[in-house]
Amino acid sequence: MYVLSILSEKGGSGKTTLATNLATAFHLSGTETLLVDADPQGTARDWGAASDADTPVVVGVDRPSLEEDVPRLGERFELVIVDGAPRMQERAVSAVKASDLVLVPVRPSAADIWSAETILEACNAYATEARFVVSSQVVGTALADSIQGALESFDIDVMDARTSQRVAFTEALGAGESVLQYEPSGKAAGEIEGLHTEVKALLKTPTDQ
Repeated sequence: MYVLSILSEKGGSGKTTLATNLATAFHLSGTETLLVDADPQGTARDWGAASDADTPVVVGVDRPSLEEDVPRLGERFELVIVDGAPRMQERAVSAVKASDLVLVPVRPSAADIWSAETILEACNAYATEARFVVSSQVVGTALADSIQGALESFDIDVMDARTSQRVAFTEALGAGESVLQYEPSGKAAGEIEGLHTEVKALLKTPTDQ
């Protein structure tokens, strides 16, 4: 079992969008995938409950005990993806302890990047691999030099794949689907496919060996 957590200290970072879409991408590719919603807002749980599509199993964990709960809940799965809670340090640390890899979604702003410091410190403390993933970038724009410098100052790799502000992400979430199902030939689906491929290479899940 491999555990991937998607953690951000800031709300609105695209965390749940990444979690639901990545979990579905792995699920559709044949990897037995569990999505754990550790955010009290329960958006991923609502998404799963609203879904009539072929989506992964979703469970909620409302306690800061993910390092204990994830191995138990995920024992029959190959991959567990945790949708973490913003602004809840205890839960974030618990998710880091449970994880093999942490993705930190950041919008292209210095404030978002600097807010990741707490999560990255926890990753360093528990020797958990971490990566930045740029999310919700405005289509047609690039990171400014100052933002790129802020990313590099943490000495953390940045995923090549990134997501943009696209209506398809919002509409798919509301429909209980992934963009891979909602608009499979669309640009949003292409962004998720790129991220899926990149994460898959990092995790080396059993179905890909």
